[in-house]
Amino acid sequence: MVCLTDGTLEEAADTAPLSTPEVQFLVMGNPELAMMDNLAYQRGRGNWILHEDGDQLQGNNDLFDCLEDGADDDLLSDGCIRIGTLNDLEAEWTGGVFDASGKRFFVSVQHNVTGFGVVLEITGWK
Repeated sequence: MVCLTDGTLEEAADTAPLSTPEVQFLVMGNPELAMMDNLAYQRGRGNWILHEDGDQLQGNNDLFDCLEDGADDDLLSDGCIRIGTLNDLEAEWTGGVFDASGKRFFVSVQHNVTGFGVVLEITGWK
């Protein structure tokens, strides 16, 4: 997961851009944590929920909870844990979002074997 910034809106929209794009990595991928295509931020807690869009060689789509960068020597997340896995090899997570309290996480599972998408509510966040 990366963050790409290019200055203010005015700097980036100028016909002769005054900004230089900068890339900041949040998480470096590996075979177990690959092909991320959605993320959600938990305000007040600093958690980033990464939605994996399937590497079939390592299982299936997972959800990872990654910490923000703390006081260490790099600018990367200070760690990620797997918090959800789909056992349907055709399905994928998408569109996760926390409610305003940060204690309820809603995420869609699409392309599942039923042919219908489903929205799950995940609670238990503190």
